[in-house]
Amino acid sequence: MPQWPSGGMAVVGSMLGPSESSRGVGPSALGVSWEVQEPRAAACGDGGPRVGRCLHISSRRADSSRASLTRVHRQAYARFYPMLLVKQDGSTIHIRYREPRRVLAMPVDLDALSPDERRARFRKREAQLRGKEEKEPELLDNFDLEQYKQFWTKK
Repeated sequence: MPQWPSGGMAVVGSMLGPSESSRGVGPSALGVSWEVQEPRAAACGDGGPRVGRCLHISSRRADSSRASLTRVHRQAYARFYPMLLVKQDGSTIHIRYREPRRVLAMPVDLDALSPDERRARFRKREAQLRGKEEKEPELLDNFDLEQYKQFWTKK
């Protein structure tokens, strides 16, 4: 059998239907035909099979069905949540993030801003910081000590 330089075989398949040579029991019963080709011929060009599409498969299954048939191969099974990432230019991307949030906005690069925009942002930030002064909460104290004096005096 032909082998790649790394030692693996070149397997080419067609999803268009069974070929003339592979009738009977096997993958063609599923509508898939497989042929072992030379490494040069496996490129669907010179000498390859004369079908519309070629499918290159290794021994390990790496198609869309793999995720539903096997487990996730990682040591930490982290839960990722779908969310919307807003870039600096306003474009959005759907990503998976470790915390459940709806929208995550990327910070603006201050070095890329004009000096006027930068000053306006710093003024806005300072105004927000000044507004966070701690005020003493006003307690409405209508506690009357005489009402409760009976509980700690001895008779």
